[in-house]
Amino acid sequence: MDLSQARFDRIVNLIYDTLDDRAAWRLMLDSVHEAIGGRAVHMLGFDGERGALSYSDGAAMAPQIDLEYIQRYQFIDPRVGLLRQQSTSGWMHCHEHFDDSFAADHPFYQEFLIPHGARYVSACKLVESPEATVILSCLRSSDEGPLPADALSFLDRLRPHMERAVRLGLAQFVYSTQALVGHALVDKLRQPVMLVTAHGDVVLANEAARGLLATTSLVQVANGKLVLPQRYRASFLMQCGELETRVRHAVAQGILDSKESRALHMRSEAGAAPDTLYAFFTMLTPENSLGSFGLRPLVMLFFYHPTSAQEIDSALLTAAFGLSHAECRIASMLADGMPLKTIADLLGVQYDTVRKQLLSIYQKTATNRQPELVRLLMNLPASALQRALKDGGGKRLEGVAAGSAT
Repeated sequence: MDLSQARFDRIVNLIYDTLDDRAAWRLMLDSVHEAIGGRAVHMLGFDGERGALSYSDGAAMAPQIDLEYIQRYQFIDPRVGLLRQQSTSGWMHCHEHFDDSFAADHPFYQEFLIPHGARYVSACKLVESPEATVILSCLRSSDEGPLPADALSFLDRLRPHMERAVRLGLAQFVYSTQALVGHALVDKLRQPVMLVTAHGDVVLANEAARGLLATTSLVQVANGKLVLPQRYRASFLMQCGELETRVRHAVAQGILDSKESRALHMRSEAGAAPDTLYAFFTMLTPENSLGSFGLRPLVMLFFYHPTSAQEIDSALLTAAFGLSHAECRIASMLADGMPLKTIADLLGVQYDTVRKQLLSIYQKTATNRQPELVRLLMNLPASALQRALKDGGGKRLEGVAAGSAT
């Protein structure tokens, strides 16, 4: 930790820089994280009129984790109710409400929070007004324990400055179609991702997706429309319509965390240059994403192109099989030969949690035993390349890379 006066003065200066530069909030949060340590520091805002998640940024926050929370785990987060009741004058420390026995049994802690390296959360409301509510939270691991008193005192000295800056720049935390949280997260993903309407209008293509357009003719964008080969286009649009109907029905039944994925395997026409592209897609609706992607239903498309992808990351596995980020990590550890007990110890969760997640992985990947699952993972495109990169294999890496391109 660095709780020096020099660090304090630097953070205060960064806080007021945010009045002229929205991006300075990230620099401020990075500096706070360096000062107090811990797993991560997160700031989020909720639009008062729509109740939508209107701002999300932080230090040491992975975009896949944010997306997974928005799409699924927000609905079972036991801290949400407490935060809503919390006044702007105090802090909510989750361990004062949820002890270790609760965390050992609750799926939010076992499947999401602890596997991502966080157990303890201390949060406060910086502003609560009709326009927006803005929250600052500090996350710490099981080994680190709750936020120390000296770090809390340091944050309390900073709070009046943060509150003043948030109030003066409140427009930054109000819902805006120009700064949607989900769009910002998609832009950070390494995997090619597009957001499109159910009718094929492209709302967003991240940098990786734009690069993909130059490497394949199987997907293109023309006049703002997603263009697929004729024999796949009708099937894609039909499945989008089915997904929207299913999701809307689930929402009407009060099932807000419903998430169904579809896949499309496209090949070039006979006589054309051989090409293959995989598309994995799911429906996003305002009701089950807190409006983070907009106020109309959107389709999130993940692409995998065998000749251009460098590795398969958790975002692709989630899209391909519906695995959660924690399940992807367990599958990877199993592929590395780790027994379930070791995985549970390393992740800091209960053995039964890992066993239940393994059963979920089997179901989602249509496998029945660990050897089948490992064989599937090891035969996914680029898996060998990913393992060679992890092993630092020099000449071996060059040979694997050459082989994967053929």
